[in-house]
Amino acid sequence: MDSRFLRNKDLIPQECLDVISIIGLGGIGSFLVQGLAMMGWKDVHGYDSDDVENHNFSTTCYPLNTENIVMKRVAAHSLFDSYSDETQEFHPYEHFIGGAQFSELTTKVIVCTDDMESRRMVYNNWKMFKEREFLIDLRMGATSVEIVTVTKDNDNYMDTWVPTHTVPPEPCSQKHTVFATMHIVSLGLSQVYNLVANIAYYDYIWTSLSPNIVEFGTLVTPNLNKEVSHDTGTQSINGLESNAFRSDISYNRSA
Repeated sequence: MDSRFLRNKDLIPQECLDVISIIGLGGIGSFLVQGLAMMGWKDVHGYDSDDVENHNFSTTCYPLNTENIVMKRVAAHSLFDSYSDETQEFHPYEHFIGGAQFSELTTKVIVCTDDMESRRMVYNNWKMFKEREFLIDLRMGATSVEIVTVTKDNDNYMDTWVPTHTVPPEPCSQKHTVFATMHIVSLGLSQVYNLVANIAYYDYIWTSLSPNIVEFGTLVTPNLNKEVSHDTGTQSINGLESNAFRSDISYNRSA
C-alpha cells in the first residue's frame, strides 16, 4: 500500500472507501470534502446549488482566493483535487433529485444542509434504497453540534427531527464558528470510520462546546461476524487492543 496511509492502514479499511455522497458543500461540507479525500475515499459525490459568498470564508476551509469561483460545488471539486490522487474522483452536482445537474444519492450519505426540511428530504430519498448502508446527519449551531446516524437496521431518524421553524433562531452575527464546524466534521468523519470498520457507535451525539458537555443516544454494537477492519488486537472490536464500547472501564489514551 502507498506509504501515504502508513499511519492508519490497520485502522481504516481502504477497500471499503468506495462511494459516498455529501449533501451541502458549505462550512461542514467543505471540511468533509477535505477529510474524505485525505482518508482515501475513491468517489465522492457532492451536491450544492449555492454560490460561495464572502461570509462563508469564516466557517469553510475554502481558501480566500476561492472568491473568484462562484459555485460551491466547483470550489469543492478544486479542494478535493488538492488532497487526492489520480485514483480518487469528485463528482459535483447541483441537485440529487431533478434539475439540470442531477444525480441520484448513493447508499452512503452525509447530509449537512441549511434547514431541517431538506435534511428530511435527503433521508426520505436515501430510505428508498433497498441496499442503503448509512446516513449521517450533521447539525450545527454557533457553539453546539448534533450528529444523528441511521442505517438500514438501526433507524430512529425521525425521533430527533424537528421543523426548522421550531429551532430558536440565532442572531445573524452569532450563527456559526469555525471550531464548531471542525468539531462536528471530526465527529462525522469518525462516525464514517466506525461504520465502515464495523465497530460500535452512538446513534445520537449532542455536544456543547461552551462549556464542554456531551449527551449520547443508544450505543449500537457491531456484527462481529463481519470482519472488515485489519485488527491487530486480540479479541478487539476497534483495532486498538481494547473494546469499542467507550465505557468507563477501558479507555484508549492519547499522547
